[in-house]
Amino acid sequence: MQKMVKLSTKSVLGFGLVLLLAGCLGSQQPQKIEVSSKPLDKPKLELPPVDEVYLRKVEWVVITEENMDQKIAEWKKLGKPVALFVLDGEGYENLGLNFSDIRALVQQQKQIIIAYENYYKQAEKAMEKAAVPSE
Repeated sequence: MQKMVKLSTKSVLGFGLVLLLAGCLGSQQPQKIEVSSKPLDKPKLELPPVDEVYLRKVEWVVITEENMDQKIAEWKKLGKPVALFVLDGEGYENLGLNFSDIRALVQQQKQIIIAYENYYKQAEKAMEKAAVPSE
């Protein structure tokens, strides 16, 4: 059944092609086709300037069983509120690895932006080179 459908389709397409050619050959006067082209202006890539990041000072204090009471007393004496944010060794390692991954991702994104910028600059040069002055 499937073979029959393929043959029928080929027959219909072949018949249509014969009719098309017969119509083209049978016409008495060839029709003129006019083709015109003009260069298109490619939109310019406008990239905003990238902000610089100014990191704030972060002071890490390692709290152990031996110095915990002393540090809390120092902070209270200075009028600083006391709050402890604690990471175990694995959490601290993961924090460092996460920052490393973020830095790598930012570098990749920078390279992608540079590639797009170079692409648009090269495309613009190619379009200018290919543009034919109108007569």
